[in-house]
Amino acid sequence: MKFVFLFMESEINNQLKKLKMLPLSENDKTTAAEIGELVAQVHSHDLVQSKLPVYDARWLAGLVRKCKACECKNEIISALEKTGNFERYSYDGPLKINKDKFMTWDMGEAKWQGEYRSGHIGSYVWDIAAIINHANNPVFSDAFLDSYVRHSEKNPTLAALHANLYYVQVAEAARRNDFEAVAQTTKKLTEQNIFKTELIPYETIVQLKMIGF
Repeated sequence: MKFVFLFMESEINNQLKKLKMLPLSENDKTTAAEIGELVAQVHSHDLVQSKLPVYDARWLAGLVRKCKACECKNEIISALEKTGNFERYSYDGPLKINKDKFMTWDMGEAKWQGEYRSGHIGSYVWDIAAIINHANNPVFSDAFLDSYVRHSEKNPTLAALHANLYYVQVAEAARRNDFEAVAQTTKKLTEQNIFKTELIPYETIVQLKMIGF
């Protein structure tokens, strides 16, 4: 069992090395597709027995509570609870949120994760949302998501993607200690139940059959 785990760790480290050589380009579809395939490979590993720390909404709420400069803590935590609820449902009933995938994107440093032992685990949707959010380009999102779905055979729901995009935007705000931008999104979520993003093209949503609201 130990040998199997060490082999998996070595595989993840090799895949991370390849990712570090690929920039999150604004409009290079070929690179975006390569990134999607590599991230899918990393997520194929079963890390149920891993002792790595977990990134999830609960961890994020704790992070927000520690930020002294955040004047809208209660509103953000309320929005996290709301997104956590709708993330767990699809058109055909409750979803189980798996938190046993290695996170290729390092939220704390805003770069590809260094190596397995310094990493985190969490929902695979959180990881792809973090990558999409950092690339910040619909052309990238289109090619990346198409490649990821084809190679992973996972199809994230639209609700899960939107919820996790909000998570990573809050995490980014906490990293920068600047909550001005995320405060506007939070207000729309808590008061109007609206989350709008330009990061995922409508055509991509239709093509990949992303449903789940």
